[in-house]
Amino acid sequence: MTNIAWKNLAGERTRFAISVAGVAFSVVLVVILRGLYTGVITEATRYVRSSGADLWVAQDDTPADFLQSRSILPLSDRSKIEKVSGVAKVSPLLSRPVGLRLQGRDADLFLVGIAPGNQVGWPEAVRKGRIVPGPGEVVVDRVFAKNFGVSAGDTLPIGAGGLRVAEIVSGGNAFAYQFAWANLSDVSALSGVDGFVSYFLVTTQGEDAGVVGKRIVQEVSGTQVFAGTELAQRNADNLREGFLPLLAVLVIVAFVVGTAIIGLIIYTATVEKSREYGVLKAIGFSNRQLYKVVLQQALLTAFVGFLVGSVISLVLAPAIESVVPVFVTRISAGDLVFAGAGALGMAVLASFIPARPMARLDPAQVFRA
Repeated sequence: MTNIAWKNLAGERTRFAISVAGVAFSVVLVVILRGLYTGVITEATRYVRSSGADLWVAQDDTPADFLQSRSILPLSDRSKIEKVSGVAKVSPLLSRPVGLRLQGRDADLFLVGIAPGNQVGWPEAVRKGRIVPGPGEVVVDRVFAKNFGVSAGDTLPIGAGGLRVAEIVSGGNAFAYQFAWANLSDVSALSGVDGFVSYFLVTTQGEDAGVVGKRIVQEVSGTQVFAGTELAQRNADNLREGFLPLLAVLVIVAFVVGTAIIGLIIYTATVEKSREYGVLKAIGFSNRQLYKVVLQQALLTAFVGFLVGSVISLVLAPAIESVVPVFVTRISAGDLVFAGAGALGMAVLASFIPARPMARLDPAQVFRA
């Protein structure tokens, strides 16, 4: 029966190619969307996950969302936190969104101020020994730099005298905007909140970070503490709430499109070959056996379409990122398995479309004049 299915497909190469293209399109859409979903969430939470801090101390009642919430704490709380047992180092962080004009376009940055003597809070590239920005300097994310043609040594129109780009690094692409890191004193002057910070980043030693965090809340009034992983997870959850519904709709659309294309083309081919199927039925083929032939055609189409779609997806993902850097796409084996399962489902459902007319075939009609 497999030979019959393959001969039917090979005999109608144009239809077969259209069916394969339909499945491939659906696979590409599903794989790219899932890869984009993973890439956006991973990149948007990368800074929080890789800041080097065990704990983030925030203002009491601040939502656990670094990307959306704002926290204000007096800088004087630093000495209080340093006295808490189990605290190794405390690094103040001041953040604020910044809007500017570059290349005739509006640009948005999320500016993070860190004291230059602290390692915690800077992006990974800075902490691993690359240049630490001094007064009047800024480190920007590579996506922002590529989008606006910014190079090291350029001056960004931030503040009265501007900030010179000391380095371009990765790790600060939050999709809607990108991170930039500067000296705490520069960000403080720009914000007009001298004596206040947004968070204190804490590294611990000798004790469980959760225990130390509870001590900080008890001994320093007006504070609450988040683990870095908790903050990143909450940010990821908030992003998922916005992305998942859209992703689900597009995946359903891709599945329906693929199923419809396979089903309609196999249905047409089945109707046109009704005489041949009638002969098979006349020589003893049951409806179940005929259905298996149609199912095999659908499965072969879906398999070839899946292979083509997977290859296109793996080639297309880096191409998309090179053209639009903010769209970071991370394709995993799980994404391909998910798309493969979808292609299999398309084939099974599509094979039911011609099943009814095939079951009604009257073998006697084949021999009528």
